[in-house]
Amino acid sequence: MPGGDIPLQPKNGETTTFLGGNDKLGQEKLFTQGGCCRSKHTKNCCLATCIIGAIFILLAIVVLASGALENFLSKVVLSTMPLKPDSDRYNSWLNPPVQAKLTGYAFNVTNPNEVIAGMKPKLQEVGPFVYKAVTVKDSRDSLVFNDDGETLTYKPRKFYFLDTEESVGNPDETFITVPNIPLITALSSARDKSGFAKQIMANLVLQTGRGTPFIDISFTGLLWGYEDKLPCVKIPAPDHCPLETEDDGLSFEEEAEESADDWFDEEWKRKKRSVMEEYAKREKRSVSEPEPDWEVELRDGPFEDWEHPKGGYVNCSCIWGLFRDRNVTLRKPVRIHHGMADLSMKGWVKEFDDSPTLNWWQEGSECDKLGGFDGATLPPGLGQSDVIDMFISLMCRKIDLKFEKEVLYQNNLVANRYIPPLNALGSHLDSDPSRRNEKNACYCVDGFSCMKSGVLNMGPCKRTPSLPTGAPMALSYPHFYQADKHYLDAVEGLNPDKEQHQFYLDLNPELGIPLAIRPRFQLNVIINRDEDIPILSKFQRELVLPFLWAQDGFDTPSPEMADAIRLGLDVPAKGKRLVGVVLLALGAGMLISSLVWILWYLRPRLPSSDIPAQ
Repeated sequence: MPGGDIPLQPKNGETTTFLGGNDKLGQEKLFTQGGCCRSKHTKNCCLATCIIGAIFILLAIVVLASGALENFLSKVVLSTMPLKPDSDRYNSWLNPPVQAKLTGYAFNVTNPNEVIAGMKPKLQEVGPFVYKAVTVKDSRDSLVFNDDGETLTYKPRKFYFLDTEESVGNPDETFITVPNIPLITALSSARDKSGFAKQIMANLVLQTGRGTPFIDISFTGLLWGYEDKLPCVKIPAPDHCPLETEDDGLSFEEEAEESADDWFDEEWKRKKRSVMEEYAKREKRSVSEPEPDWEVELRDGPFEDWEHPKGGYVNCSCIWGLFRDRNVTLRKPVRIHHGMADLSMKGWVKEFDDSPTLNWWQEGSECDKLGGFDGATLPPGLGQSDVIDMFISLMCRKIDLKFEKEVLYQNNLVANRYIPPLNALGSHLDSDPSRRNEKNACYCVDGFSCMKSGVLNMGPCKRTPSLPTGAPMALSYPHFYQADKHYLDAVEGLNPDKEQHQFYLDLNPELGIPLAIRPRFQLNVIINRDEDIPILSKFQRELVLPFLWAQDGFDTPSPEMADAIRLGLDVPAKGKRLVGVVLLALGAGMLISSLVWILWYLRPRLPSSDIPAQ
């Protein structure tokens, strides 16, 4: 029958089959020669299995004992770190998995009249007021990868939303007494005028707006806007607004000079001011209206309806706020290395505002030269011996950060903490060698006060065509931390503290990802005594008066962020162990099966006389 053994006729009492032949002879051959298990092919197969198993075990030992595979996997992980379009790293740079926050504190001046009379200011810290900060880098195609294959350019747009749970109170209802920044700025610009023109300009300033060196406003007003006519004197009002008085559209400087020349004329000639039609269209939203809703699509929203200049008209009222132009408004373009061409250059700033120089400090100096890393993205591999040069546009400069200590975060993440050295803001003229910094000499610009250690005159970087002398502002660390004792002694109520007021960056060195970054800065107004202007004639000779300090960034990674970093760090080591264990298991299995066959092959065999009869 097809498919089976066909029985044949017995021969000498023996059974035969078509395929098996003599059944008794087959059994004898089976027991004496071992059949297929003792064939040459089986022997070769088992020998090969034994050799391959031994090789696998050897490879497992090499993988587990050496770092070759781990280094290879680390390179694979690092290859994902550049800001490559549509990559996970690029997307996390665009949408960070951690909530950054702006935390602000104001300094309430409790004795403003005494300060005007030359007494020491008494300050009371008020806060914190916390705002969630959302940075959009790619709104309306504001991000492009440049043709050089090395850099990308983006224009950040920031949105701030009040976090009522973390704030100490309602900033709309928290009132403070602070310096009148627009008035002090306007009076400061009159310092270089001749005596007569200076008096006229000072009178015009004092008669416009609030007219006093100190004002009472809410914390919200200080940051996002309060009513004051003075900042809008050079801005034509919308055409639908009623005219209070006729105006010639001249600046204070021009009016003062014109008035000095024609002081004895009985008529003060004025022209009817011009009108800007676009202003009425742009400034219709009331300052009391809420900021854009959190759920609104922030990448392609009606930005023209949301953004505002620092000072401008809203419903025929002039509104000015310290950070008013920083909320929603598109910032200056930043050009950075994306890391695809050279990972070690990732995040390095090549241009700011389409220029390789800042154009603020001494021309051709290192201070004015652009450089430093963008704090939002850093290269992997920065070690404890490295100095991190960071560019911070809000500070108008670069700043060095040096390793201080290791910090442990959740998921056993270890970060290197970098802080500014003691002389980061040190004067080149400081008599204390530990604070002196010769490299900072180029931050002293002709026509501006060169400050003592710990304070930077920001006037040069606040210059505009309409304000050629800049704003009388100075930057320091909060509470004059690490600043010259002169500034701390000039006021009362400050208590500098390292833990609360130090700038720091906690960086994961393997991946170059910040686990925490806290830029902390204090804004101060510079008030100079001017005996030609009565309201300023009794102030301290040069008073650097704090009115706000803030911290940006975040102080701990989110759980999602920590898990992702932990995974990236564990992949090389865990991958090495997994490959090693798999190779070891395979090699051991193959070696053991080969040894079992060898032991079976070497066992004693039955003689042919012991073959059972059928």
